[in-house]
Amino acid sequence: MSLNFFGKLKFGFTLAEVLITLGIIGVVSAMTIPTLMSNYRKRQLETQIKADFSIIQQTLRFAEDDGVSYSMAISDGSDASMKEWFDSFIAPHLKISQICYNQPGCWHKMGVVKSMTGNPPKYENNNGIGGNIITFKITNGTMFNIDGNTAEDMASFGLDTTSDGLTFYFDANGEGKPNRVGRDIYIMVWSDQGLVPAGYNRTPQEVESNCLRGDGYYCLQYLVTHGWEISDIVWRRKV
Repeated sequence: MSLNFFGKLKFGFTLAEVLITLGIIGVVSAMTIPTLMSNYRKRQLETQIKADFSIIQQTLRFAEDDGVSYSMAISDGSDASMKEWFDSFIAPHLKISQICYNQPGCWHKMGVVKSMTGNPPKYENNNGIGGNIITFKITNGTMFNIDGNTAEDMASFGLDTTSDGLTFYFDANGEGKPNRVGRDIYIMVWSDQGLVPAGYNRTPQEVESNCLRGDGYYCLQYLVTHGWEISDIVWRRKV
């Protein structure tokens, strides 16, 4: 509001007032938009993680209904047995866009994937993570890495069992960064306990410590018990 030539009140804004207002709007936008975008990406990733876990759960449920178990995939520890198991009982229930049998091309190159502490994942090689592995991509963009593990290995994935099993690494945002276990890459295990997140047999305190301050191997279990919400501590961790 200002005075016109005749001294009467005139409603409106001066150029200075407009510029000041636009400046304030610009500062507020610069402060809030990055946070809004970050929260949006976080929500998208959470939704994708939950969907991916459900997809594999449903797939393995079909396999179990057909009398197929995890042990059939690792019966003799060979590439051939893994391939036959996957082609016959798993692949028909998934929308796969690309698949690799113990060869590169469907998972990240060696050195790209790190744990939340910055170390490479256990058993990484040029083909992916593990030996005699199957890696594949599904049509929603998620990348998977399946490996057979001994009962002794299961302890490192937070399971207490005398059974061998299969580990499923999955990157919920595919080729997108940061490619960190516990942030966009998660681990689930199929054993005599069914399909469960890594860390399933660990206490809530152990899971929280591993996910929020450790290597992130148990973060899927953390998400399951926290309403599928990625902790802000994890989201803000420099990776």
